[in-house]
Amino acid sequence: MARSPLTLAAAATSALPRVRVVAAGPLTAGGSGRCDAAVLRLDDGRSVVVRAPVDDAAARELAAEAKALRALTAGVRGLLGARAPELLGEARLGDRAALVTDLLPGYQIEAAHLPAGPGAAESVGRAVASVHALPVSVVRDEGLPARTAEETRTETAALLDRAEATGRVPAALLARWRGALATDDLWRFESTVILGGASATSFLFQDLPYSGDRSAPAVTGLLDWHGLSVGDPAADLRRLASAPEAAHGLHAA
Repeated sequence: MARSPLTLAAAATSALPRVRVVAAGPLTAGGSGRCDAAVLRLDDGRSVVVRAPVDDAAARELAAEAKALRALTAGVRGLLGARAPELLGEARLGDRAALVTDLLPGYQIEAAHLPAGPGAAESVGRAVASVHALPVSVVRDEGLPARTAEETRTETAALLDRAEATGRVPAALLARWRGALATDDLWRFESTVILGGASATSFLFQDLPYSGDRSAPAVTGLLDWHGLSVGDPAADLRRLASAPEAAHGLHAA
């Protein structure tokens, strides 16, 4: 049974003992469905998000996100092309931890609806690039996962073996994947800092001016930090492949 916003508000007051919650409601966007989530308004005027995991896998994900957000110092955040949530506190809710972060403004765009041309697509590309350009020490100093190109290739080979063992992958697709795995040129890349699998829900947009009185969607917020690591930068593009109209502009940016 999903926890109510009032239950989540009680957890938030435990994490933020010097504030009072004056309003609470469900979070309607930006969630993965694996957490109970609420938006709270505090008596100091701030709005915050509280998320509580619904299972052990989600709890591990939230713990990873908390660790990643701690790694984003003010200096690191200044290098990003968009805002990342601030970790405000944690509280026990049952036998798992709930996470409290500030609420970033903006709206989301489904990948299939991401328009081509200046604006949204190029802004997504620049936001992803700003993550990839971060110093790898941001990740390594916090003990977060770091993989070389060869380690990524080895993990991919193991994943492909598991997929083949299911007996459910068409032979032609397996052959295509095996061919890619055997192509050395595809595995000669420099590992970078990555979000670890950015999707459409990772980006918050706001309409900003870009030419005269024209405005266009621009990425102003970055979510989904639980996969922060050093690895294959292509991992942050795979889930955006369902943006056919925007793909060229996104990749170019």
